[in-house]
Amino acid sequence: MRHGGMGRWWSTWAAAGLTAAVVLTGCSSDSGDKGDQDKKTGGTGAPTGGAAAPGGKGDQDPKAVWAALLAATTTQQVVEYHGVRTTTGDTAKEQTVREDLWSWYDAGSKTAFTDRAYQVATDAPIKRSSCEAGKEWSYKNALKQWTDTKRPCVVDMAREGKYVGDGILPTGLTAEQAKTFATQLDATPGWLTPSAVEPAQQQGKSYLRLTVDLKPQPGGAGANVNTDLLLKAFRATVADFTKGPYQIENFGQQSGSPVRAVFWLDPATHLPAYSEVSTTVVDKGAATGAIRHLRTEYVFGGPAPKPDRATLVPAPGPSWPEQGTKPPQP
Repeated sequence: MRHGGMGRWWSTWAAAGLTAAVVLTGCSSDSGDKGDQDKKTGGTGAPTGGAAAPGGKGDQDPKAVWAALLAATTTQQVVEYHGVRTTTGDTAKEQTVREDLWSWYDAGSKTAFTDRAYQVATDAPIKRSSCEAGKEWSYKNALKQWTDTKRPCVVDMAREGKYVGDGILPTGLTAEQAKTFATQLDATPGWLTPSAVEPAQQQGKSYLRLTVDLKPQPGGAGANVNTDLLLKAFRATVADFTKGPYQIENFGQQSGSPVRAVFWLDPATHLPAYSEVSTTVVDKGAATGAIRHLRTEYVFGGPAPKPDRATLVPAPGPSWPEQGTKPPQP
């Protein structure tokens, strides 16, 4: 199999990935028992921990909806993510132009799964690696097969854990930790602002569409910071914060860039079904011309993924279509 560019191979992979996502999330019209279908649907099935926030007039207030989203999501104990990150525009300084990110985390058992396919340039080969039950796997393009690297993999923030999540919210917190995290996020005025909430429809279902803007703040040595403040809040919340997974968008990659996150959440539980996080990349005070875009679909309470290592099965991407979230200007 020849891997090069983002053309036919990505298109075939994406099409197969969409099919896989429909099957895994129970969105097929003939997927069987409706109870099981509801359990698998991204974002709204089988919550694991955390209280469902009540709906009502508060759903017209962006700050109230953000608070409910935080409380409901950060206390979830088992979450699976189907994500795709793309970079467009001037990508000369970017580490990747596309990443397919499939991950799962069980906070109770401290076990995790990751699967990452990435391309460093549009004409570069696609590389793929996976972490399952503490074992690292790598797909060898030349051999057209998965290979056990014989190396252990650790899903913490410094290694594979940086690929687990939606780029904004951690999971696996206790109720008290969730309150602390929310308080820490409020500690920097003017930084993280829930700016709009409105009703939305997708595939015949009703959602709340919540927009949250993260504005760069003055940092040390004349530089700005932004999503690094998410880590600061997490560090103040969890004593052994490095031991678990938490993907922070732009962390270590121009953190001071402006970010817009949009969540589509269930009005009954305030759990997200889908999100988009868009970044206007700014380096040393000037826009680079690159735009980063992370799309994520959620599945709550599902079992650990068991991929077939005998073949190259596409990672399930979001079943939601692109919603067109635009990043804020610097």
